[in-house]
Order: sequence, then structure tokens, then C-alpha cells
Amino acid sequence: MGQSSKVSPGTPPQERRPKVSLSKQDERLICRFELSARRELRRLIRTSPRFTELAEVFPGAAYVLATRQGEKDQRRKAAKLVRDGAKLKTIAHTLELPLWLRRLPPSAFNGPLPPLPDSETFARRVAARLPAESADATFWLASVAFAAAAVHEDFALWLVEQSICSQDAKPERLFAVLAAYAWYSGALLTPAHDLIVVPWRPEIAFDTALCAAKSWLNRLRLVMQLEPGTIADSWLRPGEAMGLTFVPLIEQSEILEEAQAMQNCADQYADRLAREKCRLFSIRRGASRLATLEIGPHPRETGVLAITQLKARHNMPASVEIWQAAHAWLATQPGLKRLPPMVAPERALNSKVWTDLMEPYRQRKNGADWLPSIPTQVAFARLDSDMTDLARRAGVTSWLFT
Repeated sequence: MGQSSKVSPGTPPQERRPKVSLSKQDERLICRFELSARRELRRLIRTSPRFTELAEVFPGAAYVLATRQGEKDQRRKAAKLVRDGAKLKTIAHTLELPLWLRRLPPSAFNGPLPPLPDSETFARRVAARLPAESADATFWLASVAFAAAAVHEDFALWLVEQSICSQDAKPERLFAVLAAYAWYSGALLTPAHDLIVVPWRPEIAFDTALCAAKSWLNRLRLVMQLEPGTIADSWLRPGEAMGLTFVPLIEQSEILEEAQAMQNCADQYADRLAREKCRLFSIRRGASRLATLEIGPHPRETGVLAITQLKARHNMPASVEIWQAAHAWLATQPGLKRLPPMVAPERALNSKVWTDLMEPYRQRKNGADWLPSIPTQVAFARLDSDMTDLARRAGVTSWLFT
């Protein structure tokens, strides 16, 4: 006799489920999913044609089951619900997935699925903001998850409306500063909020928000890099000429006051001031501020100081009278000869100031590890680079990103 399997008395032979071959249509559907999900998805579809329906109408739920994400008991219960023909809402609730996720194509899902906003308001509003191209779906979904976690649902809805090149993009890097800026825009009683000039709001244009976020980052750098007493030498003496007064701006408080009063970009000069590239002066008539003056190396004469910028309020051109007074004041200065330093001074960013400024945000956002824990020059250079990359991807042009 041939070999036969031994079966314990009273135990029926084990039934084997016949292997079901998949149709070409099933294979085409499966191939739209990430590679890691395909093998298990094939197995699920072979157990019941209802998994084919699920993959078609709710790819996100099929992906979660196929990649075995979440609790095992949840997946088992959800799989049974699928086989029993339960409603999508019930399946989504069991897997803890928002129902609006069913609108995204299989290409949106790649890797572990992050927590996603699930309010009724968000579900209703996000329907009109879905990605137009399947190729953008992964970045779109990652952006929604990051924006909601790093700020709130309104910011997430605003962000996914923007036209941003998604190739090789990582939301937690691209949007790190923008997210912190948006959050602090609503944190009214924090020191970091006080450094925001134009706060984020749902109606703000993307280019305005991005420039405001970069300006805020530069102001953060200013208060960390130019602590009181950091710069003692104003290069040129304060004085008067033609009835106008020339006041050096070397303290962070003075620079911030000048920028606010004149509505200009004086507060963006922290790095240039710290690296001994320039000095700033406020030109006043009595208590009235008329213009802001930048002194720097002469463009052609090495070792000679010159006027490199002179702007009135709102960065408008200064009057001829102010220019004449500036040159008259400059002519009285004995220290116009100044060789640039061989090595720029190392003026580190103050870690304690950074920690204190970011503490409210980190407490509310689980540490906010997308922002550097220590504000090194390298870390801030990376933030600058990421914001410049975002500006390029969004087609935003500004001197702030040059």
C-alpha cells in the first residue's frame, strides 16, 4: 500500500482550501500596491473575492491588512468583517482608519501608516483637496499626517492645497520651520510668538507664509546669536550731520525695534553682524526714525568702509537730504580704514535661549523632533537649506532664499 497520513481516531481529515488562481484583473490591481503588500494581498484575495472589492474601493484598508499593521486582533476582526460583507465604515472603524482615506489610490501607501486626522470637519473639507495625480499621493498623504501632527488640521488642509514639487521630498524636513511658525502664530503668550511679524492664518498665501516663516527663523537666530554685549564695536562713531543723528544698532533689542519701527529687514542681519560683515545705524531727526544705514566693506577698495545700503521706511529709497547727511557724517569718521578679520569670529547660537523658545511647542508636540535639539550653525544651515529647497519647489522667489 502507498503511504497514508496518520489521523488520530475520531479526528476528521484536515480539509485543504483549494488554491484559487487570480485573474489578470486581480494581478493588475495588486501590482498597483507597494511591493511589500502584494504577497499577502494575493493570499487574502484567494480567501475571498470581497478582498478584491476592498482593494478597489478602500485601498488603504487593504494595504493595512496586507502589511499587517496595527493589532493582530484588530486585523483578524477586520478581515472577518470583510469576508462577511460588512460596511466600509465598520471596517475602517475597526482598523482605526479615517473613512476619507478610501479616496486615495494604492500608490499613496508606502511604509507604516501614520496617525491621520479623523474629524468630521476634516473629512468633509479634505474631499476637495485630494491629489490630482497618483504619483503625488504618497507625498500628499505624508504631508497631511505631518501637518496635522506638527500643527493642526486647518494647517494640514491649507498645506495640501499648495502646489509643491513632490519628487524625493520629505515633509518633516521641508515643512519643519513652516509648521513651527504656524503653531507659534496661535501661541499668543509665548516669546517665540512675539518674534513673528506676519502670523499664519488659513487665508494666507503660501509665498507670504514661507517668507514670514523664514523671517521668523532669522529673528530667532538674532536673539540667540546677538545676546547683550556680544558686539561692542560699532566700527564708526555715533554723531550728527545736517540736523540728523546717527545711532549705532548693535544690540538685539535695538535692531528689533528698528525693524519694527521702519518696517524693514534690519532684523535679518544677525549672521552678517555676527560674522563682522557689516554694521547698522539708525538715522533720526529727534525722536523720529528716518532711515536705516548699512556700513560694510567698500566693494572695490580693500580695507575701506563705505555705505552699502541706505533705505527709508518700508525699504523705500532714502531722500537726497538723507544721503547728503550720511556722506557728511561719514566724512567726519576717523576709522574708515578697517581691514576685514582673517577669520570670522565664532559666535555660537545660545542653546538655552533656543530651548526656552521651543519648549512650549515641544511640550505640545511630543518633543517636535523635526527641529534640532541643539542650535548649532550646521543645524541652522540645514534648516535654511530645507527652506530654500521648499521655496524652489513651490516657485517662491525672494532675497530671503538667496
